[in-house]
Amino acid sequence: MTRTDPPTPGAHPPTPGTHPPTPGRGTTPGSGTTVGTGARRRQPRPRWPEGARCAVALTFTLDAELFWLRLHPSAGHRRKTLSLGTYGIRRGVPRLLELLDEYGLPATWFVPERTALRHPDAVRRIATAGHEIAAAAPPVPGETPTASVRETWSRTADLLESVAGVRPTGLRAAPGALGDGHAALLDELGFGWSSSTHGDDRPHRLWSAGRPTPVVELPWLWEYADHPYFLYNGGPVAFPPGESRIAAYGDVLADWKDSFDAFRDHGLCWIPALDPQSIGKPGRALLLEELLDHIRGHDDVWFATGTRVAEHWRRTAGQGTEPGPEPEGHPQRVRAAWHPSSPPPTGP
Repeated sequence: MTRTDPPTPGAHPPTPGTHPPTPGRGTTPGSGTTVGTGARRRQPRPRWPEGARCAVALTFTLDAELFWLRLHPSAGHRRKTLSLGTYGIRRGVPRLLELLDEYGLPATWFVPERTALRHPDAVRRIATAGHEIAAAAPPVPGETPTASVRETWSRTADLLESVAGVRPTGLRAAPGALGDGHAALLDELGFGWSSSTHGDDRPHRLWSAGRPTPVVELPWLWEYADHPYFLYNGGPVAFPPGESRIAAYGDVLADWKDSFDAFRDHGLCWIPALDPQSIGKPGRALLLEELLDHIRGHDDVWFATGTRVAEHWRRTAGQGTEPGPEPEGHPQRVRAAWHPSSPPPTGP
């Protein structure tokens, strides 16, 4: 696999150990004169299977009507509003499955309890196509797990196992307070990984009571979710709350291409967070197709499900040149130290 980009035709390669000057970073704009010292320093790149330079985990959340029901209590009486979510089941899922099948790409689909109950055929269709089914959970009410949270997570896992035939090992909690004790609860309920937080751009273990758990967190970032750009509805079930208009497809595509390129440059795992009711519409499915064409144009990308990324990270983090899991100052260790009843964090 190619690990470096080919040089631009006619360009002179940089001197080994240096980086070409970039206006605004170590140079005087317009002059090309270097004003900084030394090459740019980076953290060591993570290692990925088969010598891949970076990883991509395609994720879809199958919220369907639940997305709108959470926004406003009147949504349950507004059939037009709820139909926005139903569209994702009826048209978005088949369109996306066809695209993924054509490209031979795996994906992880997060399914909430309500969707599994109301649309079990769609969940089975996704599982039959060979994709991973993971659990989607509602927002947690506080930083300490409650009996209700435990019951909901356990019940959702049981239901998805009965519908899809495989018990989920991953969970994505809707935005909300995810506290210190939730990592221990994930581990207790048999979840090996989560994709619920935004405090990093590489996987890491979740901590509880001042110590690491076996649960791996796969962080995702709002910039790579489709909701902020493409979902829209007027009041009172308004989204976005300010009712800003839908973004131009070309602008979003260009941003996501550049973002993937940056993640690849740093050797990270890029995790788009998509929803069939948004990205599954014809024009946006073409946007996704063009994005995947761009990513697949590189022969050093490892496409994997959330479970495979988590398993790889759990197995390899801290070995060789890979930085050890959660170094001093990492958000997980800092948060663990905030709890006075917790023992001080130990080494990786």
